Amino acid sequence: MNTEALSQALELLVFGWGGVFIVLFILYLVSKGLLKLFPNDKK
Repeated sequence: MNTEALSQALELLVFGWGGVFIVLFILYLVSKGLLKLFPNDKK
């Protein structure tokens, strides 16, 4: 078993999933900011 390839694969996996969660967190923050800027006060 090639441990060098395994460590590279795990590093890519961490960066990939880390990027996904960072993008999701940024989208969450943007949506919260937009809701504060444009509140839905229809009654």
